[in-house]
Amino acid sequence: MGKRASRALTRPLPPVYAGSAVFPALPFFQERALSHSSETILPRSKLYPPRLQGVIEAARLPAFALGATMVGYGAIAREAGLDGWMTVAATIAVFGMPGQVAMITAVSVGAPFLVIFMAVAMANMRMLLIVITGSEMLKMHQQKIPFWLQLALFHIMAISTWVQMGYVRDRYSAPELLNFVLGFALTIAVFAVAGSALGYFAADVIPPDILRVMIFVTPVYLLLLLINARQPGNRLAVVAGGLFCPLLYPLFGSWAILLAGLAGGSVGLLLVKLWPGRKQNG
Repeated sequence: MGKRASRALTRPLPPVYAGSAVFPALPFFQERALSHSSETILPRSKLYPPRLQGVIEAARLPAFALGATMVGYGAIAREAGLDGWMTVAATIAVFGMPGQVAMITAVSVGAPFLVIFMAVAMANMRMLLIVITGSEMLKMHQQKIPFWLQLALFHIMAISTWVQMGYVRDRYSAPELLNFVLGFALTIAVFAVAGSALGYFAADVIPPDILRVMIFVTPVYLLLLLINARQPGNRLAVVAGGLFCPLLYPLFGSWAILLAGLAGGSVGLLLVKLWPGRKQNG
């Protein structure tokens, strides 16, 4: 056993590990998320070219998390009657789990093309803010790259890519950050496509309960990253949103998720505005 592994086993567990009695896998994901979010900002990342570093960081956990989620999607697509090629093509063309599920649902009931298009567009509307803020972080107006490459990059920019970009943005110049994101996003995309195909063709081999759990791997990973964010406002937004959702559900039903997210984000923003001098690095 290596020195790093032995230290990980002997050091005291953070208080959040108390929740492992409810979710036994939580310590594993928490440990991986903590180490992943801290290691990505260490100076040793300069040992590798930014694009290669992006590939390495994606292959540590984010790519496997998204790939596992897409395994669940592939199984759902097969149950809905889609063929293998359409399942993989939907991942490439839509590249957003909510949009892909909306497409599967609409196709399975024989909805017309316009309805399918609108369902996918509305489900992926949340990506608009990621594109806007991601473009600003990458300073795309200063980058000398073709417009089609910009479109392709933002098309495959998953939420995990956007979160990771926020962690490392202070360690790279704008051109270096762009190369890092290219390596990270491409790796994520490859795992997503592979996971979709694996889920479709291995649906008869993998137990259904495991497939259902796989769908939630990426949301759990992103939740743990946000909980460990350096900005107190971001942490408060996650906690507040989680508290608002069960309170709003009896009144608004499925809309409670959206409303809780808006309310939680507003609370976090209000904290930043009311205490602008508060230390923002946690």
